[in-house]
Amino acid sequence: MTRIFIEAKHEKTSESVFIHTLLKHIGKDSKSFEVIHVDGKDNLKNNKVKFQENTLIGGRNLVVFDADTPESGWGYEATKKRILSTFSDDVKIDDMFLYPNNQNDGVFENLLERLMQKEKHSRFFDCFTDYENCLGDEYVSPDLKGKLHTYMSAQKSLSNKERKNLGSGQWLFDDERFWNLDSEDLKPLREFFMSNI
Repeated sequence: MTRIFIEAKHEKTSESVFIHTLLKHIGKDSKSFEVIHVDGKDNLKNNKVKFQENTLIGGRNLVVFDADTPESGWGYEATKKRILSTFSDDVKIDDMFLYPNNQNDGVFENLLERLMQKEKHSRFFDCFTDYENCLGDEYVSPDLKGKLHTYMSAQKSLSNKERKNLGSGQWLFDDERFWNLDSEDLKPLREFFMSNI
């Protein structure tokens, strides 16, 4: 069994749904992995027993977190160092992936932004840029997560059920009208999972 430790709080988040969707897309059986939600980067240490239990039965422990940015006090190198120093030698982290691409600063949403079908929805992006510019300095523009949620909630083709499920992280990642799971930008994460599960 491979355990994948992610920052999300629970399974009804876009990150958790995305991980499950991607693993299914690349042919990984849901019985071969378990996603553990640690509820924030500072709570990884609270999962020590889950790491140890899995190691004892010959399982693999993966950590998939945001690299974050120097502006937030972290960044790729600092986050990697922090995660590796979370536990003493009695806890094994088999491998780690830091969003967006396991080498640059950033977050999960930076990866998602690269997977959006921008050519198919160019009008949305043109209008959204105009909206942000129009707000100027007098208002707060939506953050990247807000932009991604707006991208999905603005899709006229969604059924009422699909629209209702957006709040539960069901952003239809397997629907190529909206997302490209075969994008080159996703190659590092696909390869990470292919080699570890």
